[in-house]
Amino acid sequence: MTEKTLEIITLLKNQNWISGEEIAKSLHISRTMVWKHIQQLKKKGYHITATPNKGYHLDQSPIMITTEEIKQELKTSLLGSKIYHLSVVDSTNNYAKNLAKNNEKEGTIIIADEQTGGRGRKQRAWISQKGGLWFSVLFRPSIPPTKAMQVTMCAACAIAEAIEKQTPCSPSIKWPNDILINKKKVCGILTELSAELDSINYLIIGIGLNVNNQLPKSLQSIATSIQEETDSTQPLVPLFISIITCLERFYTALVKNDFSTIRDTWVHYSSTLGEIVNVKTEKDEITGKAIGLAENGELLLRTKHGEKKIITGDITYL
Repeated sequence: MTEKTLEIITLLKNQNWISGEEIAKSLHISRTMVWKHIQQLKKKGYHITATPNKGYHLDQSPIMITTEEIKQELKTSLLGSKIYHLSVVDSTNNYAKNLAKNNEKEGTIIIADEQTGGRGRKQRAWISQKGGLWFSVLFRPSIPPTKAMQVTMCAACAIAEAIEKQTPCSPSIKWPNDILINKKKVCGILTELSAELDSINYLIIGIGLNVNNQLPKSLQSIATSIQEETDSTQPLVPLFISIITCLERFYTALVKNDFSTIRDTWVHYSSTLGEIVNVKTEKDEITGKAIGLAENGELLLRTKHGEKKIITGDITYL
């Protein structure tokens, strides 16, 4: 979009009705050029009503992601300072890793309308059709690799908070990094990093959030979407902006060594703490009551053999 088109979006958003003449005077262009810009916006998915003697009214912004909408609305200082918006990609995390290896700056976001090779933990396939939010954020935190999980927790807290703010849904967090609505998975988080013994070169948070996308029947018993839960279509941009805004706030706290803010928020949304769970790790299975979080985000279990600290694993509620 041109600069003038973006300025017209701003004018439409700031006023209930605005005439073509007012827009033309404000932007120092002709009425004909105003009409042409309006037609471009309609092609982009903006629903605009034109009424004689009243002018133009913005009924609805596009349901799908547009970089222009994001740049207009996003007020963060670090995250989203650079955005790559792709129509189709195998994996936003793969794309982000290639950028990171070429010294891409912290805060860069890669977002795609569709992924052909989306994946979750342990290389599990993540179906990423149009209508969902599929994106990755590049971080370069000055923390040891042992604290990498804290960044994942920042993302989980941000997503849960944003869903609660932007939709009627009541999300919860299942340790370590699943977001649930009504006990069904709505979002997964994949963290990948390159690190030395005591420092992180880069860390990528990949987020897959089911919003308006259709889920295969084979997954409908364990997964859901925001559209399914609300019976309505959710505009992607406001939800995305809310996630990124919350994520920057939690990440800033983490960088300032304020992990308590993240921990308290995580506990608030947790569906795991207080539950009897079975945890399948790479080596064995452990059953116990989830009683808290350790310093770096590990799950603390009270078992018949004493207290156990779980670094990673798949949880089943009993």
